Amino acid sequence: MTELSPISPSDEICKVLPCLPEKFIVDFANGIDVVNDHLRVQRARNGFSARLYDGFTGQGQRRQAEINASLVDSVEASLQWLTELSRSLARSNLAMTHVKNRVAMIQTALIDLTHYSADTRQQIERLSFELNERCTQLERDIKRIDLVQRANIEIDLVFSKWEAGKFASFSLAGRCYAVLEELRWGAFGDLYRNGSIGERATHLEILSNRAISQLMRDTDEASTKRLDTTQWLAPPHGRDLLPDAQDALAYLGDWSCIIQSPFVHAICNCGHKLPLRMPRICSSERLVEGLVSDIFRVNE
Repeated sequence: MTELSPISPSDEICKVLPCLPEKFIVDFANGIDVVNDHLRVQRARNGFSARLYDGFTGQGQRRQAEINASLVDSVEASLQWLTELSRSLARSNLAMTHVKNRVAMIQTALIDLTHYSADTRQQIERLSFELNERCTQLERDIKRIDLVQRANIEIDLVFSKWEAGKFASFSLAGRCYAVLEELRWGAFGDLYRNGSIGERATHLEILSNRAISQLMRDTDEASTKRLDTTQWLAPPHGRDLLPDAQDALAYLGDWSCIIQSPFVHAICNCGHKLPLRMPRICSSERLVEGLVSDIFRVNE
């Protein structure tokens, strides 16, 4: 019968089932037996596991031969392989947690055994430290992914309220300000404040594009069509308008400065003299640009 070839991480089966390397590294860690000074799990298992072992550890390659020549089936060899494999294969939080817990057990077992060298103990300590650091980073990444999801849901919710006419009691510019202010106080604001410079720029670009698109729908004008600023600031007319709408905006924007945040100041102090830095004619694109700068960059 033809002998099946080793399975490497780049093989198609591992692309179809990305969890295979994750399970293998956990099995590998669980197979290290410090009591018998012996790596016993791989060859005792089925053929598929053995093929994973050959492919993932590089069996038959020069690097593997050199390791085997000096550290044949010893705990030192096992720990060296585990260190290399955990760096290259383990990606999921589940795999990293299992490996970290197994390493902690190995570390405890070494304390009770006197015949292991100081180098071996140091090696397991270094591996334990590295795994703990990676698990901590993965936990941070998971929390960040959760924050990204909550921020995206919030953006969709707030803009759907705008689309549904929930901000109709505000001026055109006031609607945009209300939406941006609401997002600043929510999960989107948290995401923005905790992002890198590049990430912040991306978040604001996405937000600006959504706001410009909605203003275009509200005005039936192109994003570059310039309107008199009084049109942007004009209070709406009609029935069922909220009587405290403008007072609410003024309260939200009481932090604004006529010099540093002229767009917000003009919107929240409607009816007063326009700030010198507020354009007398502007497009929806320029309005959103000014508001985003006032609200997010001034408040960084």
